[in-house]
Amino acid sequence: MKRPYQVGFYEICPQVRDLSSRREKAEKIVRSLKKYAGFTLSSAICLDIGCSSGLISSLIAPFVGKMIGIEYDIIALRSADQDIRRRVQLILGDAMYLPFRESSFDVVICTQVYEHVPDDVQLFDEIYRVLKAGGIVFFSGPNWLFPIEPHYHLPFLHWLPRQWADFYLRITRRGTRYYEQSRHIWGLRRLTKRFVILDITREVLIYRFSDSKIGKFLVYCPEKFWEILKPFVPNFNWILRKPLNNN
Repeated sequence: MKRPYQVGFYEICPQVRDLSSRREKAEKIVRSLKKYAGFTLSSAICLDIGCSSGLISSLIAPFVGKMIGIEYDIIALRSADQDIRRRVQLILGDAMYLPFRESSFDVVICTQVYEHVPDDVQLFDEIYRVLKAGGIVFFSGPNWLFPIEPHYHLPFLHWLPRQWADFYLRITRRGTRYYEQSRHIWGLRRLTKRFVILDITREVLIYRFSDSKIGKFLVYCPEKFWEILKPFVPNFNWILRKPLNNN
C-alpha cells in the first residue's frame, strides 16, 4: 500500500526555508539550463514541480519567459511573499496529476521531489506528458545506495523496512513516520527510460567543491574510476530530454 503525502513538510524541514541554500540550488539549475537547453531560455515556459514557497522558482524566473510553480503543501504556498508571487505563478496541485495540457512546457524542474510522491512512476509519466518534444527536465534526487538518509541525516534509515524506519525515527525523536522512498541509479534509469539522459553529477560536484580537495580529486579522477564511484554518490543531477520523436 502506497503511503500518502507527508503533511507539513515545509514546517519541519528548515532547509526549504533557507535562502542561502535555495540560492545555491537555483544557481546550479540556471547554470545547467543555460549550458544544456539547446534553445532560448528567455522565451521558455518553465514548470517547477514541488516548488514549496517558490524561493528557487523566483530566482530562476528572470532567466525564463514564464515560470509556473506547483506545490501540494498549502502551508508552503501561503508562505510565499508578494515578490515571489509577482515572479512566479503559484498553483496548488498534485505532481502526479498535473493540471496542464500535453506539451505545455519547454523546461520542467524536478529537484528533490521524486522520493516524496506516493507514485514516482506516475510522476514521470506526467512530466513526460506535459513536456514539449525536445524539451528538458532538470532532475536532482537522492541515491538509495548512499548510506546516510538525506532528510533526517540518519544512517541506514532508508534501507530499513517501513515499520522499522518509523520506529527508528521515533526513538531518535526525528519524527513518527518515514514517508520518503528513493531509488538507486539503475532504478532511476528505469524510471526515466523514455528520456535521453545526460548525467551531469560529476560536473555539478566539481563546481560545488571547486575550492576543496574533493573538487580537485573529481577533476583528475579517471573516467573509469568515476564510473565505479558514480552509483554511490549522495545525490544525482541529470538533464533529461524528451525525444523529438516521442511516440
